[in-house]
Amino acid sequence: MTTTSDRMLQALAAFSRHAALDCGAPVERAVKAALLDTLAVALGALTHPAAVAARRYARHAIVARGATIWGTGECVTAEAAALVNGVPLRAYDYNDLYIGKSGGHPSDMIPGLMALAQWRGIDGKRLIGAIALGYEVAVALFDNLRLRNGGLDYPNIVAIACTCAAARMLDLSEEQTADALAITVIPHAASLEVESNDLNRRGDLTMWKRFNGSDAVRQSVYACLLAEAGAEGAVRPFEGKYGFLARLELADEDREALLRRLDPSQPLSAVERVTYKLWPVGSRGQSAIQAALEARRRIPDPARIAGIRVRADEGVYDHLVSQRADPWHPVSRETADHSLPCIVAMALLDGRVDTGTFDKERVMRPDVRTLLNDRLVAEPAAELSGGAAAGFLARVEVTLDNGEVIVGEAGPPPGHRLKPFSDADFEEKLRVNVEPVMGAQRTRDILEAVRTLDAAASLQPLCGLLGAGAKGVEAP
Repeated sequence: MTTTSDRMLQALAAFSRHAALDCGAPVERAVKAALLDTLAVALGALTHPAAVAARRYARHAIVARGATIWGTGECVTAEAAALVNGVPLRAYDYNDLYIGKSGGHPSDMIPGLMALAQWRGIDGKRLIGAIALGYEVAVALFDNLRLRNGGLDYPNIVAIACTCAAARMLDLSEEQTADALAITVIPHAASLEVESNDLNRRGDLTMWKRFNGSDAVRQSVYACLLAEAGAEGAVRPFEGKYGFLARLELADEDREALLRRLDPSQPLSAVERVTYKLWPVGSRGQSAIQAALEARRRIPDPARIAGIRVRADEGVYDHLVSQRADPWHPVSRETADHSLPCIVAMALLDGRVDTGTFDKERVMRPDVRTLLNDRLVAEPAAELSGGAAAGFLARVEVTLDNGEVIVGEAGPPPGHRLKPFSDADFEEKLRVNVEPVMGAQRTRDILEAVRTLDAAASLQPLCGLLGAGAKGVEAP
């Protein structure tokens, strides 16, 4: 008996199995940068309520030999570690970003791939190659799929990419990889409802935003292990009548473009094309923070601010003003760091933006309320509307009590492809976020372990550094 083929499934499985993992120096550097950024963000958010809840859950999966829970050192199954270590990575909207026809955060897959590599004793060089492969698939999918057409969120793409990377790392056959992909996409569909902007009973955006990516990666790990054990998935998970692509109304030209991108003879390079964030706010707030801090450096006393005018990319204004319930009166961290007026106000008042900037107690201060409600206006600006490619631009004009106008000009923020991070920038982001949690010496040891990961026989030394003793994290 013959069945109609699924070309997308075949292309993804073939790419996973046959793409060359021997990365050149620029790609290896880019993967190590992604690892440093991932650890900086995740370790710096270990005390976030979502991370605490994830660890509480993961303790149901304690095993003698598995993968490390970051911050406590407990050993759990690879599936549980993929979830629990990925949650803090999304706590502050602070990890990497790629935007094509859809956008999302490829580094969500890194904690899951590290968990598998640690458990299975896979060496550092193979992990680096697998991460580069996963980024290649993720970027190709982001460039060609419009997830919003099907009401789907970005973790669906990251899950597919992670499955391709994990399958290769585990040395699954092409047939097993196809089954793992089918088990990934058919039972698990991350809905865009998580981005509805509806507020919960505490006035926050849903905590599931912090779980969404790592839950999808957990599904990838689970799918690969099932396929390795002999489980089979749906026959046509992508191109079948009810398959993944049927939900997206994918145009023929986009389908063909994606199939061409999945050419295993081409070198891996997509990991070099993602953007990063200097401040713990979503990508649409980065240029506004840069402009506000530029202006703040020339303001002798923020008490002298008489007026603020923020002009922003129309997409930024829509995302951080129009779509929000009340961006002028934030009542929680989540409503504050998703409010363009509040992001600018806090940068101007404090002269910095860090993971504590948007704590509820700080955004409820009288000086913040006065600035937001009496002195700040925000408006969309067509001339700044170059979207992600330009850096989601924003301009901040501050009028002082003597009539002087100080301007923070619009420009691509640090970490954007037009203003890329240096190696020193990644190292500084690690230091700023991890030293308060792990201490200076341990942070230096983590940096060195990542720098030399290509020569590491296993991940145990690095994962050992990520384990017990994190400041402020509950004891096992």
